[in-house]
Amino acid sequence: MVTMAESDFSSVTMPPHAWADIDLKAVQHNFLLAKSHLTSPLCRACAVVKSNAYGHGVQPVVAALDQVMDANDQFAVVSWQEASVVKEVVPHRRVLVMRGPVSADEMSAILAGGMDWVIHSRYQLDLLLDCIAADPSGVKSALVKSEARLWIKINTGMNRLGMPIKDARAVLAALSELPFILPLGLMSHLATADDLGDTLTEIQFLAFQQAETELVLPEYTLKTMAASAGILSWPQLHMDMVRPGIMLYGATPMMGRVGPDEGLRPVMNLKSRLVAINHVRAGDSIGYGATYVSEHDMRVGVIGLGYGDGYPRHAPNGTRTLVATEQGVITAPLAGRVSMDMLTVDLSHDQSAKPGDEVLLWGQAWGHDLPANEIADAAGTIPYELFCRLTQRVPRRYIRS
Repeated sequence: MVTMAESDFSSVTMPPHAWADIDLKAVQHNFLLAKSHLTSPLCRACAVVKSNAYGHGVQPVVAALDQVMDANDQFAVVSWQEASVVKEVVPHRRVLVMRGPVSADEMSAILAGGMDWVIHSRYQLDLLLDCIAADPSGVKSALVKSEARLWIKINTGMNRLGMPIKDARAVLAALSELPFILPLGLMSHLATADDLGDTLTEIQFLAFQQAETELVLPEYTLKTMAASAGILSWPQLHMDMVRPGIMLYGATPMMGRVGPDEGLRPVMNLKSRLVAINHVRAGDSIGYGATYVSEHDMRVGVIGLGYGDGYPRHAPNGTRTLVATEQGVITAPLAGRVSMDMLTVDLSHDQSAKPGDEVLLWGQAWGHDLPANEIADAAGTIPYELFCRLTQRVPRRYIRS
C-alpha cells in the first residue's frame, strides 16, 4: 500500500484506467495476408508505418514486420524524422520518404541516410541539384553506396501531390545528365479505390499507363499505385510494389466492410474498466447537455475512458462496447455524450456487471470482435483517425505470442 508519507511518485505503479493491447502477431498476419493477394511473386511490399505506425508504436511494429518480410520488402513513412526512427530499428531495410524533402537540410539528410524518396514537385529537383553542386563526390558516394531509389510521383487524378507529365519529363531529362545512375520508380496514388462503384480508379490507371508510354523511363524503373484498397480489390494495379497501410492494422479501407470480412486481425485492442454503476430512474437525463433521457429505470455503467484518451467524442448513443462480466461478455451501448475522461453505457439488461470489469472499446478480446470500422462508421469518421488519435495517456501493451 502507498502511504501519504511517500513522495517518490515515479516509483509507484498503478493499473491504468485504459490501455491498448497491441497484438504484434496480428500485424505480421495482416502483412502476410497482403502479400498473399499479390498477383506476382516479384511484387514487393512497402509497409506504411507513418504517424507512429498509425498510432500503434512504430518501433515494435517495425521490428515485428521485419521478421516476416522478404529481402526486397521495405517500409514507408512521410518525413525524414520518421524515417530516421525506422532506420534505427532496421538499418538493413530500405525506407521510403513519401512526401520527399521540403528543405535543403532535409534533402541532405535523406541523401546521407541512404533513404528512398519521392519527388512530386519541380522545386525538389532543385534541392537535389543544389546538394550535388555543393558536394558532388559526397552525394555520388552516398547514393552509389546506398542504391537509394528516387520515386517520381505523377498526378493521375488525386490532385494532391504529383507532377503533370510535362514536369516529370523535365525531371527525367535533368536526372539523365547526372554523372551517376539513380535507380528510379514511377508512382501515383488512388483517390477512390475504396469504392468499387466509382470509375475514377480506372481513369487514374489509364492516365498512369499513358504516362508510362509518354515518358522515356530507364530500364528497371519500378512502378506503384496500390495501397491497401488497391491490394484488396484492384489486382491489375499491383505492378512492381504495393503499399499496405491501414490493412496492416486490422481495418479495411473498403466501403461497407469491416476488417474480419477481409480476413484481417485487429492489432489495437482498446480496453478500459467500469469505474462505477449508477441507477437512473425513468425520465432522468445522463451526461453533458442532458441529451440522453432514460425511457425506463436503468442501470448505467461508467467507463474510465473518453475523448481525452482518443475515443471519438461524436460517437452516438447506441455505439457498442463489450463488457467482460463473470457471467460472460455482454454488449453495453453508449447512453449519453462522450466526456473527456468517461463514457456512460446502458446496462439495463444485465445485472452481473460490476466496477472493475474490463471493457472493449474496439478490437478483439475474449473471443469477440468489435471492429474499429464499426466504431468509426458510427462516429462519422474512419479507423485511420481512431488509431492515430489515441493519446499518450493510453499505454500500449505489446503482445508477441
